Amino acid sequence: MKQIVPFAWSINLFDIDIDFFVKLKVKYLFIDLDNTLDCFDSKIPSKKSKDYLDKLKESGLIPIIVSNNNQKRVKLYADVCGVRYLYRCKKPSAKKIKKFMEKENINKNDVIMIGDQVMTDIRCATKLGVKSILLEKLWPNEQLITKLLRWLDYIKRSRLRRNNLLINWREIYGRIK
Repeated sequence: MKQIVPFAWSINLFDIDIDFFVKLKVKYLFIDLDNTLDCFDSKIPSKKSKDYLDKLKESGLIPIIVSNNNQKRVKLYADVCGVRYLYRCKKPSAKKIKKFMEKENINKNDVIMIGDQVMTDIRCATKLGVKSILLEKLWPNEQLITKLLRWLDYIKRSRLRRNNLLINWREIYGRIK
């Protein structure tokens, strides 16, 4: 298995200047939902999330929610935001997302995946061969299965930090600006 190292790190999605994505020349942002955009039990998007997604679209970027959650939860959220979505992706499996990319003729160089978990979101991005941004979780509350996986995430993050492999997006942005 390839080493699982994110392209960049940020405290949260909303901290990232949208111009960063434009300068990277990505077109599609595959964004995790739970604890990346909002709390796992948020039925509809917060104003902050909706506004950020709207700004991404205004900048010519295409945000797509990629979630392991069920269709009902993801569809409601995505519909309010006016974005496309994939549900039950089974990340870290890349199969469903890869199939979607092939169907839509999406080049992997045009994609960046953003999420709060190393072992699901970043690992999936690595399998897809796309850039990724690792975020800190937004909320302390999580689904039980996510709580169980966090200990693996904690170990992996600790190794990434210890080896100086979590590079703040601002550092990368400064190099490409």
